[in-house]
Amino acid sequence: MRVFVMTLVLGALCATMPGASVQAGEAKTIIKVATMVPRTSNVVLEAKRFNKDLAEATDGRVQFRTYYGGTAGDEKTVLRKIRAGQIDAAPLGNQMVSHFVRQAMIFMAPQTFHNYKQVDAVRKKIAPEFNEEAYRNGFKILSWFDMGKARIFSKKPIRNFNDLRTGRPWLYPESPLLREFYKMIDVTGVPLGLNEVYGGLQTDMIDTVWISSVLAMALQWHAKTEFVSARPVLILQGAFSVRRQTWDALSESDRDAIAKITKKNQKDFQKRFRKDDAVAYKKMLKRGKKPFKFSDEAEWAVTGKKLRDRMVGRIYDRALLERVEKIAAKYAGESTDMLVAR
Repeated sequence: MRVFVMTLVLGALCATMPGASVQAGEAKTIIKVATMVPRTSNVVLEAKRFNKDLAEATDGRVQFRTYYGGTAGDEKTVLRKIRAGQIDAAPLGNQMVSHFVRQAMIFMAPQTFHNYKQVDAVRKKIAPEFNEEAYRNGFKILSWFDMGKARIFSKKPIRNFNDLRTGRPWLYPESPLLREFYKMIDVTGVPLGLNEVYGGLQTDMIDTVWISSVLAMALQWHAKTEFVSARPVLILQGAFSVRRQTWDALSESDRDAIAKITKKNQKDFQKRFRKDDAVAYKKMLKRGKKPFKFSDEAEWAVTGKKLRDRMVGRIYDRALLERVEKIAAKYAGESTDMLVAR
């Protein structure tokens, strides 16, 4: 399900994903960042603020230049360009992160995260290990983030698995979870890259997508759908990743400055992003988006739990899953609006 990374929306995590260059002409090092986030005034404003802080901290030596709106390609293309040195950094969904952090998809394990306290607790424990692995494999992870709660947006209510079977649901080719889920319930998805989804909705090539409310609004996918699931099914997650060669080429003081500014902004902007996602959902309902309930929530939740177990040995191992479950269990009693297997 679309873990396409965009620590974003209208400013939210965009401050942790540096953007439009200020004083770029004076900077000795320009770090090129690619993102699917559309270029909006709010996004650019946050990016400029980040670059202003960075210019002050590095005496103008380092700035970030962002290529917005998928102009550098989809996530798969961007990852290839980072490895080739054509792009220096990008916010990437965990499907892409798993190319250099083997078990990164554990953060997407179905029926594991039902509230943000669980997400925060697990990342606090597991992320340092993943950061080391990423670095060994050529990437510096500056921050991990989540991008809201994924819901089903569709042109008709998707109350049960048969509604998916008779429709034209989107299949993100890079998502092993979504591929396996469709296989389990005998659904044929329509494979499209992230930058092809809007066109697919517009031409009726697809009629169902999985995405958080805040991202649906940012990417305008919500404009081409009429219905939305009342319950979220997954918390989308990813990481802002920098090419190791680019990172290592910076002076120690400049690396420290970037890390410090990112850490300073991360907590506040993550909190705001989560709030924005909840607000976006409510706004869409007020504007006429029709919520639907699953006819059998238990069936969906239990299938999600089976999917989580089926992915053991394929995208994460049993020992790590059990570690994550143990950490998440401490916060299982927190309130949630998520789909939960009882």
